[in-house]
Amino acid sequence: MTPLAISPPSSTPEPDMSSIPQDAATVPHSATPQVLTVCIYINKQANTGPNLDRKKIQQLPDHFGPDRPSVVLQQAVQGCIDCAFQQKTVFTLLTQGYGGEKISATFDGKQHLLSLPVVNSIDYVLRFLKKLCRSLHCENLFSDQPIGQHSWVIKEWIWLRT
Repeated sequence: MTPLAISPPSSTPEPDMSSIPQDAATVPHSATPQVLTVCIYINKQANTGPNLDRKKIQQLPDHFGPDRPSVVLQQAVQGCIDCAFQQKTVFTLLTQGYGGEKISATFDGKQHLLSLPVVNSIDYVLRFLKKLCRSLHCENLFSDQPIGQHSWVIKEWIWLRT
């Protein structure tokens, strides 16, 4: 497995919040500067692959957030570490970021800390988690949409009507 090297583009301006779907991000309406919050949902029916313990995944909350993107990324990544059969497996996939939230893992008899990169968009959070999950062989573990037991039926019904 190779380390994840996801870094936000340095020359990209702040994202236009009007392009972010309102069900994926909450933008408060006020005269004060707007703060982007995101919510990431956990698909507890997803294939957890060989590295994550399904029983521990079931104990995670249904979603992380709504909160700042960097906090939600930290919660999701820490959740993966905490649900791993071996925390070192997940931890070694990550590379040191700067200025972001901290994550921790315990292996080889000691606690290891790492800073995640600073993130300011839901797109970055989703790309990071998708790449992490692909490396862990547990695709579709996270989504920016609520995950319901019968959501596939609704999507199929809408698709058939159009």
